[in-house]
Amino acid sequence: MSTTTQPSTKEGITNRWHTLRTSKTWQRGIRHFFSYFVLMLGAVFMLFPMLWMISASFKPVWQIFSDPPIWIPQHWEEVRAGNTNRTFNLWETEVDGAREKVIRIGTRRYTTVIDSSKLSNLRSVPADQLGEAVATNVGDAVLNVRPWTVDGVSRDVIALARDGDNFVIVEVADVQEAVARFPLDEVNGGGRVTPVVEGVEFRGREITTEDGLTLQIIPIGPESALDIVGAPEVAARATLVSSSQLRDAGFAEVGETELRLSQIGDDDTQKYVVLAQESWQPIINEAVLDQFAFVAPRAQLGERQAGLVGSVEMQVTQYSPEDGEPIDVAILISGTNESLVIKVADAQTLRLAQGGGLITARGDTYGRIPFRVQDGFEDNGETNSVALVGDSRDMTLIVPQEAVTEAFDVSPSQLSRAMYPQLSLSGYTEAMQTKVADTYFPTFFRNSFVLVLLNTIGHVLSCVVVAYAFARLRAPGKNFLFLVLLSTMMLPFPVTLVPVYELFTQLNMVNTLWPLFIRSFFGNAFLIFMLRQFFSSIPRELEDAARIDGANVWQVIWNVIVPLSKPAIATVIIFTFWWTWNSFLEPFIYLSSPELFPVSVGLNFFQDQYATIYYDRLIAASVMSMVPMIIIFFFAQRYFIEGIQLTGMKG
Repeated sequence: MSTTTQPSTKEGITNRWHTLRTSKTWQRGIRHFFSYFVLMLGAVFMLFPMLWMISASFKPVWQIFSDPPIWIPQHWEEVRAGNTNRTFNLWETEVDGAREKVIRIGTRRYTTVIDSSKLSNLRSVPADQLGEAVATNVGDAVLNVRPWTVDGVSRDVIALARDGDNFVIVEVADVQEAVARFPLDEVNGGGRVTPVVEGVEFRGREITTEDGLTLQIIPIGPESALDIVGAPEVAARATLVSSSQLRDAGFAEVGETELRLSQIGDDDTQKYVVLAQESWQPIINEAVLDQFAFVAPRAQLGERQAGLVGSVEMQVTQYSPEDGEPIDVAILISGTNESLVIKVADAQTLRLAQGGGLITARGDTYGRIPFRVQDGFEDNGETNSVALVGDSRDMTLIVPQEAVTEAFDVSPSQLSRAMYPQLSLSGYTEAMQTKVADTYFPTFFRNSFVLVLLNTIGHVLSCVVVAYAFARLRAPGKNFLFLVLLSTMMLPFPVTLVPVYELFTQLNMVNTLWPLFIRSFFGNAFLIFMLRQFFSSIPRELEDAARIDGANVWQVIWNVIVPLSKPAIATVIIFTFWWTWNSFLEPFIYLSSPELFPVSVGLNFFQDQYATIYYDRLIAASVMSMVPMIIIFFFAQRYFIEGIQLTGMKG
C-alpha cells in the first residue's frame, strides 16, 4: 500500500510565491512599476518650479517667501481700524481651553527677578566650572541656567554676581520659590537698593506689589517681550489723531495686564489706549492729479496756512491767475519757484494712508516737479495708482479706554495667524496696472501677439513654397542649393548680428517692429528642411491626379499638399510661436521705445525696476507670459508630435 505525501501549507505558499516571482507577467509588471515611478519622479522634479510659480502668483507678497512656507494661498483675516484704510491682522490663541481671535494692542517687556528675602544657599565657585548660560523656563519665569560641573557631577545653577574671579551661584532647586517675572517698566521704576544675602551685596530694586507689599528684588534676566492682545471689536472704535496731540496719562489695569494710557492735550476727562503709532502720508489718486492739478508760480500764490482739505490737514492758499478770479487751492508739492496745486473742490480723493503700504512707490514728474507714485494701492476694495503729496506726519490710532474691556499678555510663540484658503488675484491686477518703462503690460502682450501673428504668416507662406520646390520640382543644382540652405543653420547668431543690424540701420528700420518679423517672409532653414522631408513622404500619384484634372502648381500646393500636411504646418506654427514669444536678444537690440517692447523685454525691465519689491507682480506677469505657450502646446500637441514623427519617415 503506497502513501502520497501532501506538501505542507508553508511549502505550498513558497512554491506559489516562487512561481509568481519567476513568471514573465510578474517581471513585466515590476519593470513597468519602476519605469512609471522614475517617470513620475522626473515629472515632479521638472514640474515643481512651474507649479510653485503658479501657486506663488496667487499669494500676497508676504506669503511667497514666508518661513515656515505657506504652500496653499491663504488670506489673512483682517479688521478695519475705524473709518481709516488701516487694517489689523487677526491672530488666534488659546483662552481658557478655546481658540479665540484677537488683535495685537501692544507689547510689554518683562524680566526675571529674585525676591532677596527668599534667597539662600549661595556658593562662590571658579568660573571655569560653569558652562554657557541657556535661557530655560522655570515655572512662569525664564532663567539663564548654567551647568556646574564638579568631580564629574553636573547641577543646574544660576550665576547671580561676580566675586573676584569667581561667580556667586545658587542651584535652580533652591531658587524656584524666589523667582518671579515682573514688567520691566515697573522694575526700572523702583528705587535702587543694595540687599545683602549671606554676606553678598547685590544691586537691586525696591517695588510695591498690588497687595501693598514692599519687596527688595534682584533683576537677573533675561528680558522677554510679551504681546498684549484684545478683542477684534476694539479696532472698530479707532480714530486717527496727530501724535503731537497726545500726552502720557499713566497706566491702568485692563483684564490681566496693564495698558499705558494717553490723553489729548490737557483734557484729562477722557483716557485713550494707543493701538498703533506710525507714519502716515497724504495721497491722492494719480488720475485726479493728472486731470485737475496744475503748476502755479510762487508769485501767484498767496499766504499759506494750514487748513483741512476733506479730512486731511494741508497747506492751503489762494491762487491768482492772470486772467481770472482768485481760487482756493491746496498745495500738493511745494517747490522753490513753482508748486503743484489743485483746487480744494477737486481734491475729493485726498486722504491719509499708512506709510508702510507706500514703501514701493516709484518716481514720477509733473512738469519739472518730482513726486512719487504708488501703483496698485488697495483702499476700500478698489485698486488705484496714488500720488504721494504733502509731508508725512506721525499719527496715532487710539481707542477710548472703556472700549478695551479685556486684554492679556501672551507669548508671541502662542499666536498663530487667523487665515483661510483664498486665491489672491491682486498680483495679476496690479501687474497689469504697474507702469514699466513708461508703459504697461497689456502693451507688451499686444506687441508679442502682433509679432507672433506676422512671423507665423511669413513662415507658413514662405517655407511651404520653398519646401515644396525642394521636394518636388526638378531643377539643375537643386541639391546643391539645398545644402547651401542647410549650411546657413551652422552660422552662429553673433556672426550675422552686426551685418544684419547694419542693414536694418540703413533701411531706417531700427526701433520698429520690421526687423523682428520681415525676415520670416524669406523662409527659415530648419522649417524648410522639416517641411521638405514631410512633403517627400506624400505620394506623387495624388499630385499627378490633380494635374490630370487641370490643376496648376499653386492649386496643387493649396488643395493637395497643404490639407495633407496639417501636422507639419502645425509644427511650424508651434515652433514659430515658441521662438517669437520667447525671443529676447533681438527685440532688446533693435528696440529702444518701451511702447514697442514684447513681453520678454517688458519682463526684463520690470525685473530691473521692481524685482526686489514687487515679487508678487513679477511672478504673476511671468505666469501670464507662460500661459499662451502652455495653451497652444496643450491644444496642438497631437499635431506637433505627429508632425515630428512623420517628418523623418521618408527622405
